[in-house]
Amino acid sequence: MKAFSDLMSRAFHARWVRCRVRGQRHLRRERTTTMGLRFRVLKQDPVGAWFAETFPQQDLLRAEIAAELRRCPILLTDPPNKSYFGHVVELAIGLALCDQTPYPRLFHCLDPGLATRMLIMAGYQPTVADAAGYDARRSSDPTVHPAHLFTAASRLAHVRILLNKFDGHDCDAVPNTRYVLGQYPHLLHGLPRETYQTRRAFGVLWSSYCGSFHDALRSYGPATAQLSLLNGHRHAGFLLGTTVLEVKSGRLDEDRYLDELIRQILTYALLAHHDGHHVTRVAVYATRYQRLLRYRLDELTNQLTGNPSDLSATGAELAALIRTQPCRRSAA
Repeated sequence: MKAFSDLMSRAFHARWVRCRVRGQRHLRRERTTTMGLRFRVLKQDPVGAWFAETFPQQDLLRAEIAAELRRCPILLTDPPNKSYFGHVVELAIGLALCDQTPYPRLFHCLDPGLATRMLIMAGYQPTVADAAGYDARRSSDPTVHPAHLFTAASRLAHVRILLNKFDGHDCDAVPNTRYVLGQYPHLLHGLPRETYQTRRAFGVLWSSYCGSFHDALRSYGPATAQLSLLNGHRHAGFLLGTTVLEVKSGRLDEDRYLDELIRQILTYALLAHHDGHHVTRVAVYATRYQRLLRYRLDELTNQLTGNPSDLSATGAELAALIRTQPCRRSAA
């Protein structure tokens, strides 16, 4: 009996030791996690900290957008390269909305003859005054076959991706990109299988865009694609009349995606206002969710701050913070 009692005592002691060790490990993990969170907060960029302090009610807008998107029918597309697909969609929308050559920096990476053919493919006619072929206006008959528009936009997407790589090294990006494309023209076409699958996904999306959104976006006013802000520190996707538009072709089903979206539209709208553009609204076209959201800028900032806000003062504060950061060069 004593032997059995000693055995049970040793077993209980061993179990107690194991539980204590596990508890200490859990406590160390908890401390490590807490320290990691504190470290990330300390390392938060100044612009992010400014947004959190200036717009403390962002969670309300996040919840509102999430609720809107949950009610939307999602397009069942699965392109193989989602980043590339996003470029194609944005460029195609720019080509469809603008009345003059959009994305001049991209077109100047191409041979003038090829640039002219791509512009004609996208529904533009070169102007007589421009012998180089880069300046064009939308044709009087703007009907463009989706396959032709996809070809132009997909090739421009490859140009943008290559140009972005050169931009990252602070060199003569446009001449270098043009030289590489002249030596290796196949880079404009991509991989056949990827191009085929992307074309199919684009066809589904473009049918939705033409059926429900193109006329609405055109009604906002004249389009400017890749609007340079704060001397190139930021670039808005589009300025349509007095509306800053951001196009999103990816997922928006997590808080982190929505937080990034909110920060983007506020940044672009405030900087555009600061630069002297007459901006009254911000809009988001979520292509995957077939939803166009549009907000009055003054009402939105008042909601997010919880008080009446001064757009000029707020934009000036944000501009001062962003000027201290490296300039983000836009490929377009």
